[in-house]
Amino acid sequence: MDINYLYDINQFHIYYVEEIESTNTYLKEHYHEFPKPSVLIAKRQTKGRGRYDRVWVSDDGLIFSILFDKLYYNEIIAPIAISSVLKKYNINCGIKWPNDVYINGKKLSGILIENIYTNKLEASIVGIGINKDNKNNVLGIGLKDYLGDFNNIDLIKEIILKYQELLSYDFNKLLAIYKELSIVIGKRIIYKNKIYTASSIDEKGYLVIEDGINCYHISSDEISIKESIIGAVKK
Repeated sequence: MDINYLYDINQFHIYYVEEIESTNTYLKEHYHEFPKPSVLIAKRQTKGRGRYDRVWVSDDGLIFSILFDKLYYNEIIAPIAISSVLKKYNINCGIKWPNDVYINGKKLSGILIENIYTNKLEASIVGIGINKDNKNNVLGIGLKDYLGDFNNIDLIKEIILKYQELLSYDFNKLLAIYKELSIVIGKRIIYKNKIYTASSIDEKGYLVIEDGINCYHISSDEISIKESIIGAVKK
């Protein structure tokens, strides 16, 4: 397997591989071999992983992982970066908590964030998968439906540039953008058989829900938002 250095995009070092089992897994195993931050782009991924170890296989999607040596607000920054770039092309997308990007109620992009610790943080890896062609997507949606033919690496470059810009924002500014893009915040949520309103997310990426009396911060492991939201998740 040949991993090739392409170029730098400002502070990010860009690498490319034709085929790999998983960009996230490779960086987890070889993080000490790469400068930080680095981006590993793959044309084909055969054993990609989503949340709960769901398989994400891609023949020609936008598949890349970003390697950091610090923790950032990646749960918020990653979907904002994708959505912001797509909106430049007049694509009406939104973020389904915690960090999936949707178009017209269908999932376009998934994000998997993994942090590596020994006695301290060693690396933080943000894996991003964006469907390009709907033929391999059971949800039937891909960017080619909206953009026609385009160069994967050029669009990833736009996302990386936006990502770098967002790294300089404080949490409150990021939160305001996230809430504007969210297709969940403001919705009614069933949690432990009671109805709440999703009002915000916190600095850990937890969803904040409240009912006028009680307020809870819940992780994505505690609730399936798809099953718990009242009404269609569309924007």
